[in-house]
Amino acid sequence: MADLFSDILKRAQEEKRMLGVRTSQAGNRFSVGYVISHSDELLLLRVINRDGMQTGIQSFAREDIYKLDFDDRYIRNVELKEDNLDKVYAGIKSPAFMEQDYLSIPLLLGRAKEAQQLVFLTTRIGNDLYGYIREFTNQEVLLECYTEFGEYDGLTVIQADNIQHFVWSDEDTRMIELHLKRKAQRGQ
Repeated sequence: MADLFSDILKRAQEEKRMLGVRTSQAGNRFSVGYVISHSDELLLLRVINRDGMQTGIQSFAREDIYKLDFDDRYIRNVELKEDNLDKVYAGIKSPAFMEQDYLSIPLLLGRAKEAQQLVFLTTRIGNDLYGYIREFTNQEVLLECYTEFGEYDGLTVIQADNIQHFVWSDEDTRMIELHLKRKAQRGQ
């Protein structure tokens, strides 16, 4: 009988793809990384954190591994981040308009719409949103929403005075933009 764990470990190693490892060790540990080597007794993994950065080399006793994850949404997201560290963590210069004396949420919304900038809005009731501003008035905002993995999540209308914080560009919005660019390149 084939050993499916060994098969997926071999595939991840050959394709140089990340793998998620779940162990019963220390309270259900979860690690993501690249397979360096494996045997019937041991797995050696180059561990990559959620920020796409290498954190070290770790061994896992095969008997402690109860689940392997391969090519799932979370792992693809970490792979994309690791491949684009310079874009995800790039220094962001604030647009010139942000240096004016008086800023308001409606002004920021208008500029984001003009620039086609993906933004992150936190609201006073905890329904935080990533997306593009499609329409807005001083009272309402129509947002084309996306998940953290760049998946279209519909249209949402919110009250403008419900917006608590406005984020022009951060690690998460840049990751969503990378997902969207990758999908556009694939023609999806």
